[in-house]
Amino acid sequence: MRDTETDGGPFPGQKRGGHGKMNREEKLSPKVEALYKAVIELLLEGREIRKMKVSEITERAGIGKGTAYEYFKSREELLMDALDHYQREWTVSIREKLSRCGSFMEKMGCLFDLLDDIMARLKKEALEEICNIFFFYPIFRRERENGVTGQLCEIVGEAKRGGELKEEFPDEYIVLALSGKLFDYVTYYMGVKENIPSECTSEQIKSFLLESIRREVVHEK
Repeated sequence: MRDTETDGGPFPGQKRGGHGKMNREEKLSPKVEALYKAVIELLLEGREIRKMKVSEITERAGIGKGTAYEYFKSREELLMDALDHYQREWTVSIREKLSRCGSFMEKMGCLFDLLDDIMARLKKEALEEICNIFFFYPIFRRERENGVTGQLCEIVGEAKRGGELKEEFPDEYIVLALSGKLFDYVTYYMGVKENIPSECTSEQIKSFLLESIRREVVHEK
């Protein structure tokens, strides 16, 4: 895709440059919004992100292939911007729900419930592809301050300041431990979607994981 420096960015009149950097007042142009939506629709249908073509994205979006060239330098930039955009939207929703929770453990329970809701609505192929994107594809494996890791850092920092977590563990370790628990739950759910027999229900697995978090990092007063 050719490089368009001005007026061709995803926001009207915006110069291209950074990914995922926008003010709240700025709105996506209709065509870019359609492109982003098309990427997510294809992803949720189980389409592999590395095999997704610009032509199928623009066809789903209902715009000409050449139009996408006016907004993005490459296929990879379009895909990464689309994923970043929806991740930011998801993050806003998470923050709103977490704001209603009180304690650290309430917030962790809320995160597991949110995973439940998301995974129940995803096809197995889509769930596998989303896990691949955020854990295994090098092109997408980069720091995202608004992603799940960013949310966990905020939760841990606040809980540490409130004296809820064990002081002997650094924040980074706790965030890694929590990320692992969440990924364990996703792994369990993927097995269920593949009809692999399990002696535990999702509620039991969730309870076991939450209890292990409480024992491992929560400061018992």
